[in-house]
Amino acid sequence: MSIRSGTPRGSSRYGLAGFAGTAAVAGALIASMLAGCSKYREDEWSRQWPPRFPTGGVVTLDGAPVGEAVVTFSITRPDRDNKAFTAVGMTDPQGRFALRTFRPGDGAVEGTHAVTISKSSMEKGSLVHAIPSRYARFETSGLTADVTKKTANELRFELSSK
Repeated sequence: MSIRSGTPRGSSRYGLAGFAGTAAVAGALIASMLAGCSKYREDEWSRQWPPRFPTGGVVTLDGAPVGEAVVTFSITRPDRDNKAFTAVGMTDPQGRFALRTFRPGDGAVEGTHAVTISKSSMEKGSLVHAIPSRYARFETSGLTADVTKKTANELRFELSSK
């Protein structure tokens, strides 16, 4: 025995007016949530973060900009509490990137960093590297960067396919 409600499947008893009202309320709720998320508030957790300094730059391969590559910085010396921090960014079509450690654009912690740069995709079930895979591993990339509070930290990574 099946029990059926008085409204046809896929409709509501409130019709389109009910849907529009629900959509408007949902839209207003999402908009207010996004507005609240646009500003970061300092809290007990974020006050413990180490200082970060804006860090970015450009990635090229054989002189051409590399878009959609992931750039990762990993501090080579942990801090006094033995914490090591990683910063990451993605290049735009012109090869430009800006790093984030905790929040978008907050940069990297001061110090010497090992750097990896990777860009890959899946083709026919296999991983294909758009730039040489040696740049994707800290042990083989050969890339380092010094982040300081006294300089602009605008870096240029000129990669070679050879």
